[in-house]
Amino acid sequence: MTVDVESIPPNVLIAQAHVRRTERISPAFVRVTLESPTFEDLGIGGFDTRFKMVLPGPTGQLPEIPAQAEQWYARWMAMPETVKSPMRTYTVRDVVEEDGASLLVVDLVVHEHGPHGPACRWALGARPGDAIQVIAPHRASREYGGTEFDPGERNELLLIADETAVPALTRILADLGPTYTGHAFIEVPSAQDILTIDVPGDIKVTWLTRRDADHGRRLAEEVRDYLGLGPLDPTLLPAEVPSDLDVEVWETPRYSSSGEEVEAQLQPHVLGSDLHDLYSWIAGESWMVKALRRSLVSELGLDRSQVAFMGYWREGVSMRS
Repeated sequence: MTVDVESIPPNVLIAQAHVRRTERISPAFVRVTLESPTFEDLGIGGFDTRFKMVLPGPTGQLPEIPAQAEQWYARWMAMPETVKSPMRTYTVRDVVEEDGASLLVVDLVVHEHGPHGPACRWALGARPGDAIQVIAPHRASREYGGTEFDPGERNELLLIADETAVPALTRILADLGPTYTGHAFIEVPSAQDILTIDVPGDIKVTWLTRRDADHGRRLAEEVRDYLGLGPLDPTLLPAEVPSDLDVEVWETPRYSSSGEEVEAQLQPHVLGSDLHDLYSWIAGESWMVKALRRSLVSELGLDRSQVAFMGYWREGVSMRS
């Protein structure tokens, strides 16, 4: 049987996009609004839907977009490092309609001092008209990829994020219905980075400012105190070993970065009735994510179906995509 390739619905949208505007919403965040005629085909499922931004490479050029979108990644991988365009993953902050066009809004974390990666440099210098590429779920795909927030029928939430996961967390909060209760803990570099966000009435939000503390330490200790656990024992978390892994810890009810069979790991724990309805979503720096995974799974005994832990980045390691 001959298959008409053109009749197969695309799974991804690869679009040439341009910056419509930028806004420095705080010292740590730049909001970029992107436009493209093809954004009407975006398949955005809400919550923490991820997409990729491809930035101009060392030559200032972007990869050619092939006729078949599935060929794009292979072509990008084959590009010599001297010309390869950097690719980074972000969360959809919003999709808005303006002047009859669909616009994609993304918040990017930036810092003024210290070494700048390609995404930080681009965000600090982005101007209207600048071109990038966007790789996102296509509305024709049967399932929109890139969304991990999935509490099922659980209504009690524990949401934890550092600044790199603030765009995802704020989108989750904005999309929640009125039946959810719980607490969100957010760590940001300074008080100026505390944002005004939409929060359902029964969700409490605690903002923590890091200032000069180690990344994620205040957040981990605050959450442990909230859960009724003692101070974090530093001997349980050995010093990090330098690594070039893009993702070090990514564990949800559907996937484990360690390669474990998730279903085989589910265990019937004896929990207090107040924990059976709990769903926890944790994203940010790897050390913090692993510390709180230990707190929730090893110490409290939460079932794997009740947790989603995502290491978005690792301190001291430049992520590749």
